[in-house]
Amino acid sequence: MLSLPAEFEQFHWMVDMVQHVDVGLVVIDRDYTVHVWNGFMTHHSGKQAHEAIGKNLFELFPEIPQDWFALKVKPVFDLGCRGFVTWRQRPYLFKCRNVRPITQQAPFMYQNVTLNPMTSPRGDIDYLFLAIEDASAEVLVMQ
Repeated sequence: MLSLPAEFEQFHWMVDMVQHVDVGLVVIDRDYTVHVWNGFMTHHSGKQAHEAIGKNLFELFPEIPQDWFALKVKPVFDLGCRGFVTWRQRPYLFKCRNVRPITQQAPFMYQNVTLNPMTSPRGDIDYLFLAIEDASAEVLVMQ
């Protein structure tokens, strides 16, 4: 049996986790080009990774107000601090279908989104990743 270096095995695990975690993970650059699109996003948005990667976020999701979103990501890119969008501010960032139609009557997935800076080895922040959580169950409890 071929033994793989531990680093390679850990890298493989990380990629597998990113694809299968129950949170949407999207990496964008300062021009809003998508660089990572995980399995959660594929499943919930209906857009395959090959359809999203390399595309502009606003072309993929024209419902995202560009000026509003630019104000949200500016401190993340400029100051390196995290940003947040809760379902109470805006019900969703990405209009995704509700995948629990029997237990929840919402026509779309309510979302909480965390905007996280990605620091390069040089200390630059040229990318950020969005962590998208399904908050639909939380909304149902509040109603």
